[in-house]
Amino acid sequence: MDSNESSTENTTNAENADHATSDSEAPSSRKRIVAIIAGVVVVAVAVGLTLAFTVFKSPAIEARVGKDVVTVKDVTNSVNEILAERKGVDTTGMQIPTGADLNLAELNFHLISYLLADTAAVNNIKITDADVTQRKAAIISQVGNPSKLPQALVAANIASEDLDLYIRSLLYDEKLAALIEKVGVAQANVGTALMQGVSDEATKLGIKVNPKYGTWDSTQSVVVAPTAAPTK
Repeated sequence: MDSNESSTENTTNAENADHATSDSEAPSSRKRIVAIIAGVVVVAVAVGLTLAFTVFKSPAIEARVGKDVVTVKDVTNSVNEILAERKGVDTTGMQIPTGADLNLAELNFHLISYLLADTAAVNNIKITDADVTQRKAAIISQVGNPSKLPQALVAANIASEDLDLYIRSLLYDEKLAALIEKVGVAQANVGTALMQGVSDEATKLGIKVNPKYGTWDSTQSVVVAPTAAPTK
């Protein structure tokens, strides 16, 4: 996938997520999360990429964020549930990732969840279970009723088992954005400032990613899948 295709897919997924999570859920926040997943997380990957090739040995771990780990089970469970849930809805017209792109998207989802939580903790921001429950109720109310939620989640590429984690990450994003704006950053620049903050936290923590997902390409600002060996 080249940089233009990646940008188009990320924008479309962000738009899908906006519809899935309602006006009350601040679509701009979801787009920031998508942008962070597409850019900041993989920038952070570059910090530890060289070490990743030499010391990343655990077959049960896909990535490390400081002391936190994204396991093979984390990624596999998310991917498998997304694929299973797609079978129950009409996906016509949806721009949804498949194959290696889906695996990478879910790895990045779990990575950014850790990074947003860590960045929030540094800034003394807390999200309670009650906050998550309240936002979930608002989402269900917006889509109409619980029976319509599965299609909304498929469109947003969110596994139902990951909905609470997604909402918690969204709430961290919103509170961080509000904090950034409060200290005088113009609203138009909040997204960039937030990504920089998360990137700084990633650099401080250190990130290592299983090289099977590819390598960091600074010219495209994406993780590029390994190049297939030429056929002899």
